[in-house]
Order: sequence, then C-alpha cells, then structure tokens
Amino acid sequence: MVERKVGRNELCFCGSGKKYKNCCEGKAQWLNPVGWATVVAIVVAVVVLVYFVLMSSPRSGSAGRSCPPGTVWTHGHCHKV
Repeated sequence: MVERKVGRNELCFCGSGKKYKNCCEGKAQWLNPVGWATVVAIVVAVVVLVYFVLMSSPRSGSAGRSCPPGTVWTHGHCHKV
C-alpha cells in the first residue's frame, strides 16, 4: 500500500478545516506524549544523580568537620552512626 503525500496547501487530514501547512505539518517533528515522558524522566534522573554525587563528594572544608561523638559527616551534615 502506497501512502499519498499531503500537499502543504491541501486541507489537513485531521479534520480541522485548516490547510496542512498551518495545522499538522510541524507536529510530525514533535515528540508524542510517551517521548516527552521519557525525556522528562531522563532529565529528572540526571538531576537526582548529579545532586547525590555532589552531596556525597567532599567539598572544601568538609573533611575537617567535627561531628559530635556517635555521628559521622556525610553529604553536608552529621548523621548518627
């Protein structure tokens, strides 16, 4: 089965009554909802990963922090052991 190409000045196949160039021509390049959800999930995962890496790495002055007995210095503050 051969798919016919829609001309830019023909009526859009979605039924909006607009010309294809003013309606759905650019939408074919956009991501569908699943694609956007994937992009958002990846961005959130990267942000969380960067946050935990930055918080667990020693920063200037953190190595010499003194915590009360029974606690240790991790990701920016003292924790009970």
